[in-house]
Amino acid sequence: MDVIKKLEDRFLSAPINTESITEEELRQSLQQVSNSVRIDASLSVLSNLATNTSYIFVGKFGRYFGMSEADNSVLDSIWEEDIYNRIHPDDLFERHLLELEFFNFLKQLPLSERLNYATICKVRAKSQTGDYNYIEHRSSYLRMDENGSLWLALCQYNYSYSPPPKMLIDSMIVNKTTGEKLTVNKYDNCTRLLTERENEVFVCVSKGLLSKEIAAQLHISINTVNRHRQNIIEKLNVNNSMDVLCPIT
Repeated sequence: MDVIKKLEDRFLSAPINTESITEEELRQSLQQVSNSVRIDASLSVLSNLATNTSYIFVGKFGRYFGMSEADNSVLDSIWEEDIYNRIHPDDLFERHLLELEFFNFLKQLPLSERLNYATICKVRAKSQTGDYNYIEHRSSYLRMDENGSLWLALCQYNYSYSPPPKMLIDSMIVNKTTGEKLTVNKYDNCTRLLTERENEVFVCVSKGLLSKEIAAQLHISINTVNRHRQNIIEKLNVNNSMDVLCPIT
């Protein structure tokens, strides 16, 4: 089963009151992202959860992927799959878990605070020359409807000027107004959803082991490890009970 499709179903399942959102708000947000890209040179993606549409803005960082400003585009999806395909599979798995955690973290906040937070992580991404290097990935939400349903999501990719991650992708949730940083633990209280073998793989993932290392430790193939990883994220995604969501520590 396609993990991206499962995540998409989760994010698009929250009803958005389209009567409370306006074309002017969308236009202003598009202009805001366009202006930001000119300043910080990022490659940014603004996703409209109400219409399942994404707007790609390519700044100078796009050259890392062999892209230029001429590659600005509109997608009929909230997922930038062309970019995801360039991210190392192990890091993409972690990034998906982070996004799920962030989405549910925001849902527990008062409406007035939901737009104050962003995620930051470092992922390995393949350059136009085929080399993997760490880049910075940020995500946040710019707009929501009057009921607090998240509407416009922003993903930003740029060069990483800090040391490589000490653990996995160094996931953090940051309060943009105060600077407070919350380390994300995506693993606690999740294991009761999983089979015995999935638990074993999950524990290895939480220790920062790569798929090939997990395969060697558990004496199974890499394909089997990847299948278990996909099953894990699907199970975490489809369960709607708040008491099984991985907490912030």
